[in-house]
Amino acid sequence: MDGVIAKIDSPGLEFIIPAVLLVISLFPFLRTAKRAQLLSILSTPIALGLVLGYLKYNNDWANNASRDALLSSTPYQTKIKSSANPSNAYTSSQTCRACHPGEYDSWHKSYHRTMTQLAKPEAVLAKWNGTQLPHRGSQLQLEKTKDEYWVTTIGTDGIKQGKQRMTMTTGSHHLQVYWLGDKKGNLQHPFPYGWLIADQKWAPVEDTFLRDPESAKPNAKWNTVCIDCHSVAGKPRIMASNKGQRTTKTEVAELGISCEACHGPAQEHIAYYQNPFNRYKAEDSKKFAYGITNPDDKKIDHRKSSQVCGQCHSYQFTPNRMDRYNNGPRFLPGGQLNASVNTVVVQPSSFTNASQNTQKDIKKFTTKHGHPHPGKEWLNDRFWSDGMVRVTGREYNGLLDTACFKRGKMSCLSCHSMHSYHDKNDQLAPQMDSNEACYKCHESLRDNLTAHTNHSANSAGSNCYNCHMPHTTYGLLKAIRSHQIDSPSVKTQLATGRVNACNLCHINQSLDWTNKTLNKWYKHELAKLDKDDLGISSVLKTFLMGDAGQRAIAAWHMGWEPAREVSGDHWQPSWLLRGMNDPYAAVRYIAHKSLINDPRLNNIKFDYTGSLSTRDEQIQSATDFWMIEILSREKTTSQPDLLIDNKGIPIETKARYFESKRNNQPITLQE
Repeated sequence: MDGVIAKIDSPGLEFIIPAVLLVISLFPFLRTAKRAQLLSILSTPIALGLVLGYLKYNNDWANNASRDALLSSTPYQTKIKSSANPSNAYTSSQTCRACHPGEYDSWHKSYHRTMTQLAKPEAVLAKWNGTQLPHRGSQLQLEKTKDEYWVTTIGTDGIKQGKQRMTMTTGSHHLQVYWLGDKKGNLQHPFPYGWLIADQKWAPVEDTFLRDPESAKPNAKWNTVCIDCHSVAGKPRIMASNKGQRTTKTEVAELGISCEACHGPAQEHIAYYQNPFNRYKAEDSKKFAYGITNPDDKKIDHRKSSQVCGQCHSYQFTPNRMDRYNNGPRFLPGGQLNASVNTVVVQPSSFTNASQNTQKDIKKFTTKHGHPHPGKEWLNDRFWSDGMVRVTGREYNGLLDTACFKRGKMSCLSCHSMHSYHDKNDQLAPQMDSNEACYKCHESLRDNLTAHTNHSANSAGSNCYNCHMPHTTYGLLKAIRSHQIDSPSVKTQLATGRVNACNLCHINQSLDWTNKTLNKWYKHELAKLDKDDLGISSVLKTFLMGDAGQRAIAAWHMGWEPAREVSGDHWQPSWLLRGMNDPYAAVRYIAHKSLINDPRLNNIKFDYTGSLSTRDEQIQSATDFWMIEILSREKTTSQPDLLIDNKGIPIETKARYFESKRNNQPITLQE
C-alpha cells in the first residue's frame, strides 16, 4: 500500500550490479590483456552502468514525486488506531499476506478490493487519453501523462480555463466513477462523468442512477458520502478554521474493502502470532482468531456474522455524526450495530404505521427505534411501503425481515463466501446459485420439488430464487434479486405496487390470472381486483402506470430471458421502444438493453443520454426497422391483454389511458 509500506530501493542498482558481474566474469581475460585493452574493457561497462543508473535515478525521482503528489492529495492511508479499541490498530492487508496467502489472493481478486483505488494505470478502466466530453458549455479534455491522469477545462473560446489531476476511482464491476483532488487538503470532488464498463461508454454521473431529472445534479464528496463503505475505518475530518477556510485531513486505514473491514484491526493479532510459541500452542482454527474476529457463521452467532456485512450493506442512522467525522466508525466485527457504536440500522418494517401526530409520538418513536422518523420521502426513495428495501447495496435490511434469519440461523455467509466463491460477480459459494442453497434447510423439497412448485423440475418456475427472491430491487441500471425471502402474494402487490414473482416471469399474464392460480395451487384467499387488473398484463400495467422505479423493473423483466421464453418475444419491442423516451434516463437505458436482448434487434443503437431530438430520431429509426423488417413479415393477431392490435402495434387509446394514471411523483432511488 503506497505511503504505508516502505520500499527499499537503490536507484540504478539493477544496472550497476550486472556491470560488476560482467567485470568479474571477464577477470581471467583481464589478467592477460594489455593496458589499453584493460582500460577499454573496464571503462565501458562502468560508464554504461553509471549512465543507466543516472537515468534510472532521474526516472525514479520523477515517479516518486508523482506518487507523493498523488498521496498528498488523497485520503491519508495510515495505521489508524481503532476508536473502539485504542490499544489496537489497523495494519493494512499487506501484513496479512505472508501468513494467509490463499485468503489474500481471493480477496485481491474481488471487487471489494477495487471499490476505491488510487488513480493508477492498473485501476483506471475508462478510455481516458484523448477523450473530450462536453460540460456546461465547455469541453473537458482528458489526458494521460505517464501514469498521471489530467482533466483540462477548455472554454467556448478555446482557452484553457483550468487543469486538475484525477486522483481516485470508485467501482470496477459495472460502473467506475472518478474523483478530482482539492487544493486545500485531500477532499475528493466528483468528476461529472462515469464509465459504464460493459458498454465501454462515458455517461453523465447523474444519468447512471435512477434520479429525478428535475433535481439538482449531484455534487457528493467522496470524503463525506463514500468513505463509510468504500474504505476501512475512514475519518472524514473536514474542518473549518477561524477565518472560515475549509481544510480536509481525511484518514483511512486502507482504500477499498480489505481484510480488516471484516476481521477488525489486526495489530494485536500480528504481534501475538509473531511469537512462535503462540503459533505452536494454537490447536484449532478458533484460537488463530486471537485479536481479530472470524465472521464465519459456524464460529460466531449468525446475527453477529451478518452484522459484519450489515455495517455497509444497510441503511443506517448515525446518532453522533461529528464523532463519526472525527473518529471514524466505532463498530468492530463481532459487535452489535446499535446506538452504543453510533450506528443504528433503519428497519421500516417495524414502523410502517407509526404515528407522528404529536411530540409525544415523536419522542416515543425515537426512544423505541434509536433514531428519529426518517420521513415519507426518505423512505419512498429506499423502501417499498411495507418496509421491504427496494434499492441494492442494502441487503442486510432484507435479511433482517427474513424468517430464515429471525427464526433460523441464516446469515449472509449461508450463501456468499469471501474467499471460497466460485464467481466473483456475486461471491456466491459453490452451488449456492442453485436450489442447493435452500435444500440445506429444506431437504424435504429435494425429492418433492415439482409438487411444491407446480412447474417442471428444470424450469425457471422450479428455481427457488425466482419465486422467493425475485428481481424486485433496483440498482446499477438493472433489476436485482431481493434479499428478503418471501412468497408471491397478490394482496401484497395491491398494497405496495411491487409486482409478484409469478407475474415477473409470466409477464404476459394479468394479476387476475395470478390471483386465480395462487388460489388453486396454494389456497390463497382471492383478492378483490379492480377492472384494470382483469384484462391486462400486470407487468405492462406497471410499465405504463408505475413510478420510475417500478417502470425500470418492469422494463428489465421484458428483456429477462426466462420471462421471454415463457411469455413470448413478439410484443415487448413495441413497448420498450416507447420506454426509450421515458423522462428518467435509467428507464431509457434499461428499456434499450431489454430491446437488444432480442437477437433480431441487437444492432439497434441508442444514446440514452443524448438530446431529445437525437433520441427521437434513433427511436423512430428503430421503430421503422421493427415494423417494416420484422413485423410486416410475421403473422400478427390482436392481443388485448397486451394492448396490441392486429397489426402488432400498441393500441394508443388504451396506452394513453393507463399512462394518464401514471405515478409521476418525483423519485430518486438512493443506491
